Amino acid sequence: MMLHNVNNINAMAQQQMNDNRVRVSVRGWEKGGMQDLLNYVSKNARISIQNASIEGPLLIGFVNSRDEANKLLKWNGARFAGNSLKFEILDQGSSSGVIIFLRECLYRRYDAQNKMLDLSSLHADPELYQKGIFSSAGTKAKLFPAILKLAEKETQLIVESINLSGNQFRDISNITTLAQAFPNLKNLCLANNQIGRFKSMEVWKNKFKELRELLMTNNPIVNERQYKQEMLRLFPKLVILDGVVVRDMNKLDAIYNLPVKLQQFFFENNELGQSSTDFVTNFLNLWDTDRTQLLSLYTPQSQFSLSADSTIPPSTVRDADSRPSFGHYVGQSRNICKVAIEKNIKERLAVGQEAINNLFKSIPMSKHHLLDRPNEYAMEAIAFPPLNGFMITLHGFFEETAKPENDKKKTQGNSKHRRYNHGHSAPGSFTLGTKSFDRTWIIVPMNNSVVVASDLLTIRAYSGGAWVPEDQIVPPVAQTPQNPMQTTPGPPPILSAANAAPLGPSHMAQHQQQQLQPGIPTGIALAPTLQLPPDVQMRLNNIQLELLNKLHIETKLNAEYSYMLAEQSGWNYENAVKSFQSSMSNIPQEAFVQF
Repeated sequence: MMLHNVNNINAMAQQQMNDNRVRVSVRGWEKGGMQDLLNYVSKNARISIQNASIEGPLLIGFVNSRDEANKLLKWNGARFAGNSLKFEILDQGSSSGVIIFLRECLYRRYDAQNKMLDLSSLHADPELYQKGIFSSAGTKAKLFPAILKLAEKETQLIVESINLSGNQFRDISNITTLAQAFPNLKNLCLANNQIGRFKSMEVWKNKFKELRELLMTNNPIVNERQYKQEMLRLFPKLVILDGVVVRDMNKLDAIYNLPVKLQQFFFENNELGQSSTDFVTNFLNLWDTDRTQLLSLYTPQSQFSLSADSTIPPSTVRDADSRPSFGHYVGQSRNICKVAIEKNIKERLAVGQEAINNLFKSIPMSKHHLLDRPNEYAMEAIAFPPLNGFMITLHGFFEETAKPENDKKKTQGNSKHRRYNHGHSAPGSFTLGTKSFDRTWIIVPMNNSVVVASDLLTIRAYSGGAWVPEDQIVPPVAQTPQNPMQTTPGPPPILSAANAAPLGPSHMAQHQQQQLQPGIPTGIALAPTLQLPPDVQMRLNNIQLELLNKLHIETKLNAEYSYMLAEQSGWNYENAVKSFQSSMSNIPQEAFVQF
């Protein structure tokens, strides 16, 4: 009996020792032989590698404990038979069983027919619970990374849909590698979790390039104001969000599969082209003359909103000295990037004819130039299936011709709006001028007429025409600082694109106000020997800068005269060259670059 008990104790001790063993590997040993390596490690590191075997370039064995495995890592780089040794910890003897168990769990939840992996509510899985996976926060946090790492290596798992609902996720930190494991995922369910912040999902931005359906119901994030927009931004091919179609799949496929040529006027079909052109022409005519006649197009459910955007970069504003004024728009603007109060956002959405009419009367009178200057406008028209209608977007500019019928200057010129404009004129300023705009209508045909279901008008600082023909776009060239060049002081004649004759003193005063003085200080070089003052250069966009380069090369005019020629020609290269050629006899010698 005594001998039997001793044998049992020895067997238990041996089992305990085996359970504590750690599996290790060694690289760089081949030139010395396996037994020589084992003797070398035992003599120098005083650690015994047991049950050694060879697997390819690796020598695999076990050490008695995690402490011995960690000590062995300190011998990395030791020289043996002319090579550097590399020790690695593979796993504990007992952990291999956990991997096998998780792999079995993975396949148990895989539906090969539907190519779906169901990893929902893992915390309620009785087998995982019994295995002790959720016994501590540490093991629980490692569960999903371990499963996804296994899934990535299992080539037999062809997964298009994954269900991760009901896993108590507060963010996606434990499943960020989902994008690496399944980059071609088409359907993802994260419903019934606790995800509440957009920032936590930024790591997935543009990662799931094939994701078509996302389910996020019963997460705090769905109550955020910009939830839909953020999800569309993160997932470029998303079609269905929480069971609602948010994009047209056929159009999306066409965009991603076919090259789309940029063009000034884009119409999905010929019928839309004619309808859209007629609508926009008639609408703008009444908008500029008598807006009350437009009210019949709006129903009690129609919506109209105004958004003022004053954040356009100064370099893209054509007339930078004439600071754009947004005073007539700030009080009605529904720009959610500027308006933080939810109540104001709701109140500034005009619904129904009466509210829309009041908002119409609060906007300055205007004059559009679609008919006489169509090259400075751009328009798109596409079908809008949700309402069996179509959507028109128009880009262009207008001139403010008179103050609004409901002039609210007294109630809106207060200091609470002064932080709105970011460097432009104070929003309490009510100067009339020229503005660029974008306007989007959703049109529904009805009873041989049309109804405007939605109307969104965005007002921006004037930045020139809305369209630049492709043949007029000059590729950017490298710009390098040059030495300053001098011109002869004195009031130079200004070239006129209209009549090719010197302009009068009033035009000269205008240019002086724009800080174009006769002496060009050190600035940014536009071409060899051509410079502009930094404040002038900052007001120009890249297209204008390149046009100046071309004019300088063609005409040999200096910086000051090249700028004046381009400006008076409406920044049109052909007009500028014609004006130059017809005015050469009136151009003084000092206008040219002196060699």
